Amino acid sequence: MYVIPTSEGHQGEPAGSTQFCYKLIISIGLVLAGGVFAGLTLGLMGLDELHLRVLAASSDDPRERKNAQKVLRLLTGRRHWVLVVLLLGNVIVNESLPIFLDSALGGGIAAVVISTTMIVIFGCVIIPQAASVRYGLSIGASCAPIVLGMMYLFAPIAFPIAKLLDWVLGHNDSHTYKKAELKSFLAFHRQGEEPLRDDEISILNGVLELNNKHVEEIMTSMEDVVTLSSDRILDHETVDFILRSGYSRIPVHKPGRPLAFEGLLLLKKLSIYDPSQEWPVSKFQLSILPEANPSINCFQALDYFQTGRAHLLLLSKTPGEEGGAIGVVTLEGEHEEIISEEIVDETDRYEDNHSKRHARRAKNAAVMRGCVYAS
Repeated sequence: MYVIPTSEGHQGEPAGSTQFCYKLIISIGLVLAGGVFAGLTLGLMGLDELHLRVLAASSDDPRERKNAQKVLRLLTGRRHWVLVVLLLGNVIVNESLPIFLDSALGGGIAAVVISTTMIVIFGCVIIPQAASVRYGLSIGASCAPIVLGMMYLFAPIAFPIAKLLDWVLGHNDSHTYKKAELKSFLAFHRQGEEPLRDDEISILNGVLELNNKHVEEIMTSMEDVVTLSSDRILDHETVDFILRSGYSRIPVHKPGRPLAFEGLLLLKKLSIYDPSQEWPVSKFQLSILPEANPSINCFQALDYFQTGRAHLLLLSKTPGEEGGAIGVVTLEGEHEEIISEEIVDETDRYEDNHSKRHARRAKNAAVMRGCVYAS
């Protein structure tokens, strides 16, 4: 019977013997176990908790969603514990493998070369980690019960070490994105499996900016606001002026005091009015004209508009007192900030009141081709 010689002069187990096969099978098992531990270390620790939460809540693939939920249950609040257990398992396997190979082969160069080759290729480096990078979620979910069992098995050693890591390094809380990072994140989704349109990205970016933008930045200055005195007579000329202005809400001020506002005149209240009656503006019931400080942000203004009390907000340096009005902001202005584009309706003379660019309107055929058919 052939016996594997060693460089140290002592012999290993005879090839083909029961002991040789037994130790060889154990060595192969240790190599595979080492591969599992190495792969799980890379696969589980490389999974982002925020991404897992997204997959667990909204993945279109039921299997992927279920796998994410399994891994989340394993890792949430216990990431260091899992890491310590996997590293302990890997160390135990890598230290045990040379012992069995040395016993089977008799030690020497043969045991070192075979052990190193098996560990590098199959056990800890190439194949397991390559597979875990690609299939980390599936492998992690499949092995979650095994890892959980080992966590309790090694708890006397692993748990104190994990708690020490939590204390020294802090808990591995899920990473969230800042607004600037979210904008870059959205920009990267112009291409991919479900690419975002430029308009969608602009709208999402506009929403993210609302909380940081003051209404003063988007207001229409008082010099561009159409107002009426409460003693103004609504004759044919005045009504025609109001209609041509294109506004549905006209701020009304006290006679001779252009910055002392009383309320809003709604255009729809003139729908059944006969200009030949020549009533003064004060004879109409005025709607509320809310005032706010120009330092409020666009989200605060939008929240107020959503209450339905008014769609126009007067910005004043001294809210509640006359003389401080500097401009107005409208619900339409808020919508323009959200979509990051100017809304030009049928009566607008300018694209916006800041640049004073004249409104340009494309023909239906150019704008709505393939979407809407104009009669």
